[in-house]
Amino acid sequence: MSEKKQPEIGKKQFPFECSDSYGVSEDFRELHWHDQLEICRIKTGNGHYLINGIDYMFHSGDLFLIGPDDIHLCYEDENLVMQVIMFEPSFVSGFSGSLIDRDYLRIFQTFQHTESWRHIKSDAVAPDLTDLFHKIELEYQTQENGYELVIKALLLQLLALLNRYASCGPDPKKTPGINKTAALKIKAAVAYIDQHYQDLITLDTLAQITQMSIPYFSSTFKLLSGISPIEYTIRKRIVKAKEMLLDTDLSVLSISLNCGFSSLSNFNHLFKSYTGMSPSTYRKA
Repeated sequence: MSEKKQPEIGKKQFPFECSDSYGVSEDFRELHWHDQLEICRIKTGNGHYLINGIDYMFHSGDLFLIGPDDIHLCYEDENLVMQVIMFEPSFVSGFSGSLIDRDYLRIFQTFQHTESWRHIKSDAVAPDLTDLFHKIELEYQTQENGYELVIKALLLQLLALLNRYASCGPDPKKTPGINKTAALKIKAAVAYIDQHYQDLITLDTLAQITQMSIPYFSSTFKLLSGISPIEYTIRKRIVKAKEMLLDTDLSVLSISLNCGFSSLSNFNHLFKSYTGMSPSTYRKA
């Protein structure tokens, strides 16, 4: 089964990254997943995270924990700035098999069975957690001598406290989402769209790839992405067309064909409906 290209996280000997993400434009609202663990802190703004088919509304100060292979996308409502920490599980647990090392990642294993601690609202975020985020960010930015050791120590402390607060919290409640089997099938459909957006793509084709009925595939896909598979495909084509309009000298007709649109008139109509301007105007703007 084909998968999305994995992001490169830091150096091989230091598989860790900390960065700020400013807003989420329409062009980047794509379903994605990765092998790495992710901790996301909402610095400012508000919006929505769609994770495994569950819609989480977030505000400034909230935290998110995203595990390996979780299918997710984010979109902002206003002034979104996120601090994103990503790291390989081996960066924390190593290869010793130590039970204590594995316990650092227990919080990620817990929310695979319950959704209670995937989204931590700001009123439940203790000041010491926020302080650790600031310290990790500063160490990563300044990179003074020995910053790798300091960052690992701070990350371990952050994970230990998250586990402590989770164990002291109320009994977790299960939130319905997409089961793992269905999620894997939708990943296959997303990968197919990403690789074949320039070709004719039908609901029947995508349903066959996933071995789902068309109604079940369509409803599951929309639950994960917030839009229908056909609209997802059109948006993918529009994004690629925008890139080609700005980065190449190809004619509008050639771009429409290269991006999978059935005709120039269809391309012009859809492009204007999504961007508010014609392809030619967009190229000149």
